[in-house]
Amino acid sequence: MSKPNDKKTMIKLCPETPLLSLPNENNSFNPALLNMSKIKVVKKELQHRYRRHRILAFLQGLYSCHWKRYQWREIEIGACCCLRGEQIFFTFLLLTFCISFVFLYMWLEAKNDYGGFDAFVFQFTKQWFYWSFFLVIIASIMFTYVLLLMMIGLCLLTEGQQPHLHWSNKIGILLVLSICIFGMVAVTLFYEEKWKAAELSLQMTAPYLHIFGICLMVAFSWPMGLYFAKLNGAALVEKKQRQSGNVKDSRKIKRIRAIQFISLISFLVVLLIIYTIPLGISSPCIRENKTLARKPTFIGHRGAPMLAPENTQMSFEKAIEHGATGLETDVTLSYDGVPFLMHDYTLRRTTNIHEIMPTSSHLPSSMFTWQTLETLNSGQWFFKAQPFKFMEPLTKEDELKAKNQSVMKLSNFLRLANRENKLVIFDLYRPPKKHPYRDKWIIRVLEVILNEVGMKSHLVLWLPGQFRADVQMMAPDFKQVLGTKLPLSELLRMKINGLNLAYKDIDSKDIKEFEKYGIFTNIYVINEPWLYSLAWCAGVHSVTTNTIHILKKIKRPFFFMTPKEYMLKWLLLDFISAIVIVLVFFYHWWREKGWYELLVKKKSPVFPMSGVTDVEENTEEIQNQDENNENQEEIPVSPSPSDEKNPGDFWESLLEMKSRNTFPTSINKDQVKGSAEEEVLGISHCIGEDKGDIIENEDDQKTNAINKIF
Repeated sequence: MSKPNDKKTMIKLCPETPLLSLPNENNSFNPALLNMSKIKVVKKELQHRYRRHRILAFLQGLYSCHWKRYQWREIEIGACCCLRGEQIFFTFLLLTFCISFVFLYMWLEAKNDYGGFDAFVFQFTKQWFYWSFFLVIIASIMFTYVLLLMMIGLCLLTEGQQPHLHWSNKIGILLVLSICIFGMVAVTLFYEEKWKAAELSLQMTAPYLHIFGICLMVAFSWPMGLYFAKLNGAALVEKKQRQSGNVKDSRKIKRIRAIQFISLISFLVVLLIIYTIPLGISSPCIRENKTLARKPTFIGHRGAPMLAPENTQMSFEKAIEHGATGLETDVTLSYDGVPFLMHDYTLRRTTNIHEIMPTSSHLPSSMFTWQTLETLNSGQWFFKAQPFKFMEPLTKEDELKAKNQSVMKLSNFLRLANRENKLVIFDLYRPPKKHPYRDKWIIRVLEVILNEVGMKSHLVLWLPGQFRADVQMMAPDFKQVLGTKLPLSELLRMKINGLNLAYKDIDSKDIKEFEKYGIFTNIYVINEPWLYSLAWCAGVHSVTTNTIHILKKIKRPFFFMTPKEYMLKWLLLDFISAIVIVLVFFYHWWREKGWYELLVKKKSPVFPMSGVTDVEENTEEIQNQDENNENQEEIPVSPSPSDEKNPGDFWESLLEMKSRNTFPTSINKDQVKGSAEEEVLGISHCIGEDKGDIIENEDDQKTNAINKIF
């Protein structure tokens, strides 16, 4: 190998050479001086740059369907981020994001009533389907779609690209917004209590939503810090150019600083609001350990309807098996005066009446005689409909037993509860008009309880409100239970022993006040662990549930913590997040500051992919080099297929050949001219002792250049 100072080993730098920081001697590039480790850096930077462009093209394609680089529009520093129409649609996107999040959160928290909602829809469709689960999937897809558009839009803004939402995405946003608004209006009109469930859930999830909000702001601080740093660097460049007299518009710096100030203040205001949210959070599960009430007992709602067909002998036996202290059911009277258990107005959902008597399946259940009712099957529907989405599989013995269940008489239900010493509570439905027992339905039920069965009176929680005073005279030992919340004085006047309230009426203060006067509180229907935990923390005495087999496993309320624990978590999380956000902003400021200092000082820009920084040249050196190379002859370079190759592929092959000592002895002329490696190395086709000497064999020229590098 020739010595480094041998003129024949030198490669002349042409005037248009873009790389001015390569190691050189006397305006000539000496490949022997090039450090091998820096070539590896070049390769990595090249690959990183082209990967970044591919990712940016992918995001632009998803957001605006602009897959080509020439279709992109960069944001001018100090100018508006996008056109006015795009600003309007981005506002719609933000509004849709908020509404879709509320809609999704409401349906997720309404999981406690999925079974009731599906049964409600069944009354109109006559077909059993998991409508609630289907709506959750739809709400999740819509929210995810809007969230992705939001994230892509923010990423494009961070990268300095103007967001241009494609018309198909605009239609999608408007469609999602319309569906969410329609769904929320429908819920308000027909199922308003679901909003109450979402409101109650905030008492449990508010501390954790606060944590989620902080994590979201920490994640958002990355693009925000990058945007702030870029604005700061742009302002420094403008300031330097203004001092040198190259900028006539002095208001541009003020606009940049104004945008920087507004964006930073907006971010800090939102962050401060999230930091101080715990001051307004009030949750019954944030209390001292010694103030926690005892665990609420369980009343089986129609038995254990997730383990056996509802309102059947097997269902109540399963509830007792899992530790229920009481049993809940629904009672109506047959046409011949026999009280039996049935929740629905008709027999269609829970029996095979549509198979036996299809023309009569629409009639009220109380219009059938007991002789007809006892022939119906009340178990097969349970396996066809599977009324709950996540039901535990039954054993073969239980499955066979469940399929043979029949309509249950009230007398059999009471005998089971009396034998097991379990409380009973039931809704009593008045028969329709033209029913022979329409005006005697309460008397008939009392006869069964007191005379036919001989039920222990203290086990009966009497819920029906009609003729309550008469019932108190006939059965003074019944525990009178009211289904609505009234003032304490009114409850005492009516001699009420307990309240049976919907979970939307949970109020820990009222529960404690009623308890002082011996009035217990039962809450229905509670199926979700978080809602049971809320009832536990509020001091509820018992709950009516479909999921006794799940709730009985809870040993401690979910989300329960002492005020000191919550305060410690709150302050610690706020402190850590603040430190992380400051570090993120500082990192972006430090990272961007280096690039903008190069521009401000007018240094020769180091090739952004090379990492070669041994020699730095200022503007004067560049001009001197241009003057020295004025008369240098150049070989015209024509475009070739290699222009479109990834430069990273060249360095990959170059390093591989170096490691294997398999350099080619000749290079095709078409592969040399205008190739990516020439652009990276800044190699012209000018090799020789003098400026005007040109080697006629370009293949030998290229081979010599590569050999000199290594």
